[in-house]
Amino acid sequence: MNNSADSRRLKRIRYESSGGSMNYHSEFEIEAAEGEVIRTAYRSDHYFGRAEEEASPERLAEIDRSGLVSGEDSMTVREHIPADRALWEALAGEVGYLKEQLRPVDTEKITFRPDPGDFMLDGGDYQRLWLTWETTDGEETVRYYPPSGNRWSSVLEIIHEMSRPVGRDLRLIGETVMTEFFLKTPKYSYQITPIKGSDSYYFFVHGDSSPVSKVSREQWLTVRGFLSGLDVSGFGTGKYESKYYLRLNFNDGINKNLEADKKTAGLIRSFIRESILGE
Repeated sequence: MNNSADSRRLKRIRYESSGGSMNYHSEFEIEAAEGEVIRTAYRSDHYFGRAEEEASPERLAEIDRSGLVSGEDSMTVREHIPADRALWEALAGEVGYLKEQLRPVDTEKITFRPDPGDFMLDGGDYQRLWLTWETTDGEETVRYYPPSGNRWSSVLEIIHEMSRPVGRDLRLIGETVMTEFFLKTPKYSYQITPIKGSDSYYFFVHGDSSPVSKVSREQWLTVRGFLSGLDVSGFGTGKYESKYYLRLNFNDGINKNLEADKKTAGLIRSFIRESILGE
């Protein structure tokens, strides 16, 4: 969830990536700040997806002509482009929710010493991310390991749209919320999972009786509120084979697989049977 105690404000982003020699023409770079794309570089023949397919060739040519083509492989470089305010606000919002997932790179530990006889290919794949924050003491630039999950995919869509604006569907994640859960114990299991294209949820119960197999959104929100209030900080990583296994899924794709205990499992079971089944 968003860390309200972290008052840093995003000032600038720099991102570089490549799929390596196995992903031809996939190199991409962008450095952007509020109000301006400082520099971006890409190969237009590598862009793909519905937004590019639906854009007119004239529109794509207009975007690419506004940059410089460099080198024999036609890398398009665009500099000092006015940045769409809504795009920057979307980027800053998504990055703000990512703060808890970001891990700084320890540059002193970045070493690579290939063993004699190792077979090497040119052009390895990579992702590099730098964020500049506005703090109470000025500015701070930190290099991070790029995270994973749906929210990071959303960030990538935003910066690609900033680089080559063709009207991508940004699918912003927004506030981090729980979307479903699964509890398994030696004697029973409970699961609530969304039904695609519906406001209802599947309600799976095994080992216990249940007269219903679907619940409303309101019922799920009641259960979600209870689950969100549980203290799971002391639980370690769990697996399906764990005696008491609890999985909490979130809309950003960063899910929790926990090794719970008998007491917590009993609390969850009792709450669900009371709130949904009226016992």
